[in-house]
Amino acid sequence: MVVKNPLSPMASDPRPLEPDAAALLLALVAAAQAGAASEVPIGATLRDRHGRHLALVGNKPLLTVDPVGHAEMRALCLAAARVGNYRLGGTHLTVTLEPCPMCFEAASLARVATVGFGINRTKNSPEPCIPVQVSDASRRAEIARMLTFFFEPKRGICSNHRP
Repeated sequence: MVVKNPLSPMASDPRPLEPDAAALLLALVAAAQAGAASEVPIGATLRDRHGRHLALVGNKPLLTVDPVGHAEMRALCLAAARVGNYRLGGTHLTVTLEPCPMCFEAASLARVATVGFGINRTKNSPEPCIPVQVSDASRRAEIARMLTFFFEPKRGICSNHRP
């Protein structure tokens, strides 16, 4: 699915976007590091229009005591600080898991050109207002295993809250 971000300078480019396997692999490494630190294992990388990585981070809301410490939000903030501008037009955000609505909106406001992710969320999410690219199946199983490995032990703790 491709949805144009009207705020992005690349919004007029009608070509379909191909997922970047190298960026997804780097995001997966960041996700593994987040998981090793007892954070939800989600990783993100943000690249400029030339493919240079501006940020590579994992989730960190628990360690930083930051309710918006999602990998995507951290990548946007780090990249903005590095380039000296909150507008990140022409950049490409790659995440292991489909971003939540808050992160999609932040990427849109930052003028991110495209968002790619390895696996869809299981919950319904609103239609993003930014071009989206879903990876091929090569990393989906690996990302799903990582998330399952993280959440499976926690399901027993909260079993009385399950329907």
